[in-house]
Amino acid sequence: MRIQNTKIFTGNHKTAPVKKAVSRYVKKNDIPDPVAAKKETARKRALKIVGDAFSNERKIDDDIRSRRDKINSLLRDIGDAQKSIGALEKSRAELRDFYGVSEDSPEDADLKLLEKEFRSDMPGNKERFTPEEWARLNKIKSEGMTEYQQRSMELLEYESPFLEEAYEAEKGIYDEERVINGIKLERLKSHPMVDASKQADKVMDDAAKEIVKTIVDEAKENIERKAEEEKEKAKAEREKKEEIEEKIESAREKRKENERLTEEIIENASEVTAVANDVKEAQQEVKEMLSKMKLIEDDIKGSAVDENL
Repeated sequence: MRIQNTKIFTGNHKTAPVKKAVSRYVKKNDIPDPVAAKKETARKRALKIVGDAFSNERKIDDDIRSRRDKINSLLRDIGDAQKSIGALEKSRAELRDFYGVSEDSPEDADLKLLEKEFRSDMPGNKERFTPEEWARLNKIKSEGMTEYQQRSMELLEYESPFLEEAYEAEKGIYDEERVINGIKLERLKSHPMVDASKQADKVMDDAAKEIVKTIVDEAKENIERKAEEEKEKAKAEREKKEEIEEKIESAREKRKENERLTEEIIENASEVTAVANDVKEAQQEVKEMLSKMKLIEDDIKGSAVDENL
């Protein structure tokens, strides 16, 4: 009888959960293949080499792209600064027209010399003055500036932050371009992706050689193992053959012994038979003698009776 879905309760005790039995047998497909494992390990290593090289190249490209973006941002800053400077220069030109000063006049020439001195204090400026220019500057300062020159210089001072911003932006662009050119130069000296590809190929080649060596070693081991097994098998067969031959020899010896014993038994039996015949004859003779002795005894007794009579 088959009982299904039956629960047994014993008091307040709960039945223990039934654990599924774990099979001790492993499928053949679950057994790891050492050759396949080595191939997969080599493949992953080669991919990592190429992937790391590509990742590094991508990081360099991202760095260059970031620096170019920064250069573009700095160029925009320069453009904005130049627009502001241009607006101020336009105002100064309108101021010159307002005062009716000609561009080739001595007053405007003195203003340009004052501008040169003003810009000489700006970062990155490399203006140099001749002795004649220094003498003229000292004279202008001692005599004092004209109203036009003074108001124009006031507008020029508003250009200072924009000039500094443009200078810093130009310096930043120079630094970024220097770094980018350095990176490009280093790339010309090396070929990381090509080198990584060669290294990855070497990894795969080395793995292939190792796999071949492994296969050859396994084949050797199998041959040696089979040879040892054959040797052990031959030894076992030889021992078994020797054991059988020993048993056959033992059986032969036993057979010979049995034959010898049989012959002895037959001989003894013959002797016993002969002895038995002799005994029988002796017994017969004795019996005959006893019969004769009895007759003699009877005769003696008869004689005695006769005498008594």
